[in-house]
Amino acid sequence: CHSPSAEHQSRAPAATSAMRPCTCVAHVAVLGLLNCVRVGDAFSPERRHITCAVYRDNHHCDRQLQARQYVSEEDLYEDDGYYGGKSHGSKSKVATKRGGNRASISQEDAVADDGEAAAWAQYYEADIDTKSFPERTEEALKVLRDAATATIIEQKWTPNQLDAERDDHTSNHQDQLKAAILFVSRDLVEREEEARLVVLAMLAQEHLLLLGPPGTGKSQIARRLGDLVSDGGGFFQRLLTKFTTPEEIFGPLSLRALENDEYKRVTDGFLPSASVGFLDEIFKANSAILNTLLTILNERKFDNGGCREDCPVRCVIGASNELPEDEELDALYDRFLLRKEVKSVSDVGLFQLLTVTPSTTDADADESRATYRDAIGSSSLDEASAALSVAANTATIPDHIASLIRNMRTFINDELDVEVSDRRLVQSARLLRLSAATHGRKHVDPIDCLLLQDIVWRLPEERSVIRQWLWDNLNPGGDGSEAEILQYKFLLDGLRASIIESVRATGGDVAGNGGARKGDVAAIAAFREEVSRISGLIQALWDALARHSEMLVRDHIWLSPDETKAAQQLLQPRARKSMESIEQVLLNARALELALSDDFDIVDDDVRLAVIEGLWEAGENEVSFSDDELDMSTREAKQSFDDVTFRAWRRAKKKMKKKGQ
Repeated sequence: CHSPSAEHQSRAPAATSAMRPCTCVAHVAVLGLLNCVRVGDAFSPERRHITCAVYRDNHHCDRQLQARQYVSEEDLYEDDGYYGGKSHGSKSKVATKRGGNRASISQEDAVADDGEAAAWAQYYEADIDTKSFPERTEEALKVLRDAATATIIEQKWTPNQLDAERDDHTSNHQDQLKAAILFVSRDLVEREEEARLVVLAMLAQEHLLLLGPPGTGKSQIARRLGDLVSDGGGFFQRLLTKFTTPEEIFGPLSLRALENDEYKRVTDGFLPSASVGFLDEIFKANSAILNTLLTILNERKFDNGGCREDCPVRCVIGASNELPEDEELDALYDRFLLRKEVKSVSDVGLFQLLTVTPSTTDADADESRATYRDAIGSSSLDEASAALSVAANTATIPDHIASLIRNMRTFINDELDVEVSDRRLVQSARLLRLSAATHGRKHVDPIDCLLLQDIVWRLPEERSVIRQWLWDNLNPGGDGSEAEILQYKFLLDGLRASIIESVRATGGDVAGNGGARKGDVAAIAAFREEVSRISGLIQALWDALARHSEMLVRDHIWLSPDETKAAQQLLQPRARKSMESIEQVLLNARALELALSDDFDIVDDDVRLAVIEGLWEAGENEVSFSDDELDMSTREAKQSFDDVTFRAWRRAKKKMKKKGQ
């Protein structure tokens, strides 16, 4: 060993010029490693040459060298401040039994070259930062949560998106449709729902059944619908009995055709040539006319002689005082997609009915018809129907709406023992798309599904049961939205636990830049992708609830004001409550996703593990149960809760038993 040369001493920083030379360059290097270089610098290529700092007192240097223990690479890895060979701003020191002081280094120290100057500058910049590890972790958590909140706000659904989606070409027909509804319901008391349904049926080219006692305005509603049709097809009306002949419905036989040995009917002025038909006491139809009637209703075709003719029938309104009793009438009953029970007016409505002044003369009726035709505008209702039918074909049914219809069919089949035909469900889906199109929307929304309460029942008393089921399940996520949120919470808890193990294995290095093993980095990348997918699902649920909440406060043409108000009062508080529950879960998911990114502006490698552990407390997502619920038997709990909540109940039950012991 020999003393450092003059050239070497001249290259040392100015602060070391007065120091006594150490007896051995190796001692100097060891002291520099132990006292000058930060944790991780010994294995960092850009800092490896900074090992020449010495103490002023040579004897003090010897004592320090003898007192300090040898520090291995394992010791550096065990230190909380060292991760993967890089410190990225860590302020920790190597933990030994007897710690020493760092060398005093200033920015004025002399350096040998630009590389050494850069290394000293990096060292000095890190050394003057005195924030502790907990302070830096807390600061990173705040930055992370702020970044997650900003991301959520940027991606959140807003009412402006609904306005941007609005198709003005189709939504401009709303005034025409509202005028048509007013035309049908004028001077009628408590018949607004029926008026909306007959206009909707005509628009969708479906058929409507009005079920109720005589004298409730069923025929009047049907005749007014016929007045709205302007294509010259006309309106056809008949009262059916068991003695009704085919000639009364489809037209008489053509005598001229019989002369030519052709069996043809003269259909002008009869149902096959009408645009709107009204068949009173429809279920009294006999077998002689039943098959032909079914073909007209379903296919809009009429077999006349040896050829099949197209029928311009757009809507047939059937009326009956009673439900069909014969099984052979079930097919006819199923042809009427929309069904409405028409009841006598209430006591409040009776007072209005007795005091209203109806339009009794033909002149009054013509004047009223002219007034409403002016309101409809130059384009006819038929043109509006054609435009909306095209728009309905492009409207889509989201997955959660399809799931709602599927679950409703299961409920009706299991609880009401009613089998809803596939044809009826397909026609229902088209009607829902048409409802969306009339409001200028490109997607079916849950609010449109309230129309299903007038479609899928078989007995009138079943309507209230189906309506209640819709109220309970109409919000996105349905009655199990809280359980769905809880599932996301449990999933995030499990993912975070696995992520913590992987991040600990890589020392916070998620990009592989600090020497982490490729397998561990790949595992973290897979976790990041999965968290991103879950974040997207949670965001989609929140967006669906936000859109649904906005739709509840907007006008809906096919729902009466009373129905719209009931939906607002009942469904909107539920939607807002679910949105509040989702927001915290969404924030945790987005924060966890960002914590796994390699953006050092958000999280540094050395604090990444502590940040992920501090995102939310373990067990924060557990469900709380009342004492009465915890006193339930296992069978009672299984019947009362869904699968996810039941598992949470069992965990809470075990905890309670352990506390009791």
